[in-house]
Amino acid sequence: MMLSVTKRKDEDERAIGELFYLMVKEIADVTFQQSMMILQEVMLASIKTVFHATDKQLQVIAQDFVNRLPEYMRSALQKSAA
Repeated sequence: MMLSVTKRKDEDERAIGELFYLMVKEIADVTFQQSMMILQEVMLASIKTVFHATDKQLQVIAQDFVNRLPEYMRSALQKSAA
């Protein structure tokens, strides 16, 4: 992405403000998605260790967890799973 920004800056006289904004937004989304996945994985690992949950129980807990999240968080998790 950084090379694309540099190339556009060198070849295109238009302002890169919008391109920069889109790039920053995409990077922030990836970070958020990764963070949500890490939190979910750590939570499930803890539940498995502390409560000796089965894989089936972990699936139910994970789905319940996702269902309780606000819509924007659910969407981010679904995008990262795809």
